[in-house]
Amino acid sequence: MVSPQAGSEDEATNVVDSSFFLVSRPLASQRGRPGFSDRFGLPLRTATVTRMLLARVSFIHQFEHEEFELADAAVRYLGALLRNGQICGEYVTGWSEGIFQAYVRLSHRTAIEERYLSEDGRSCLTMVQHQFGCDPVWEILDDNKSVRVPTLKSASSLYLFTHGLDADSPVNHGDRGSGIPLHLLPIDDQLRSELFGWAETYSDLDRVWFRTAALELPTYQQLADLNSELSTHGRDLCRQLEVATGKPTFYYLIRHWGDLAVENNRLCPGCGKTWLQPDSPMPSNIPFHKFHFRCHDCRLVSHRAVCFEADGHPEIGAWQPPENT
Repeated sequence: MVSPQAGSEDEATNVVDSSFFLVSRPLASQRGRPGFSDRFGLPLRTATVTRMLLARVSFIHQFEHEEFELADAAVRYLGALLRNGQICGEYVTGWSEGIFQAYVRLSHRTAIEERYLSEDGRSCLTMVQHQFGCDPVWEILDDNKSVRVPTLKSASSLYLFTHGLDADSPVNHGDRGSGIPLHLLPIDDQLRSELFGWAETYSDLDRVWFRTAALELPTYQQLADLNSELSTHGRDLCRQLEVATGKPTFYYLIRHWGDLAVENNRLCPGCGKTWLQPDSPMPSNIPFHKFHFRCHDCRLVSHRAVCFEADGHPEIGAWQPPENT
């Protein structure tokens, strides 16, 4: 059950006004390689900007069971909530005075209500009730108990993107840039699970990209190449999202390395057509969702490159004309 909290905001009608900023990240390949700039700026939507709520859930056992059995049931339930987008990011668990507790983050105050549960979540909740003899007890600890989330209805479009520091939904409001929680989308459990899995893979690759010099190129290729396994899967998810929501859904292609002489004129990697937006802002100090490049036909969006070093790799993610046959 949920502890009563003040506030009457309805998350289905309110929108968070997110802001964005540039995050500087060191390239792993810069270690010991002279000639590279020390850092680069990349616009990121971060979990520190998308406001979340700190909550505690307590599993109070009424029956005598082994602790590992109780903890296993509770963790399975939390995992189902995570995959469904009801809780976000990593959580901390432990026993305190005989009570198994977890500290989690919520995208909004009613996110853990049973009406949002997936089929797996309902099954796991039943197991918790069977093992513990009662429902888990939820308490929102955050001072700000009225965080609002964007709605699908207010979005003219969506885009798919996450990153290595993100804990938010990978499905983003095209006009606000904020993540729309997966459990609020009119999609089935299978698509929700696939979106969660894709986001986990993307985040893992993104972290490896800027932390590991030896794997920098292959991971960047997965993130930036239209035809990579990651991008192919992501674009398929975008198509499914568009069918389910009726909203144009774009796939974001990261762009780090570029050719300064032709960057503004680079072509859509999907069709080879011009895709630079006529009112495209300069790279610095812009909201992330104000994309420099957008192709409506291919459902792709991107930014200008931020690194123009001579030994970079601007060919990754660039348009490749078909070979003559």
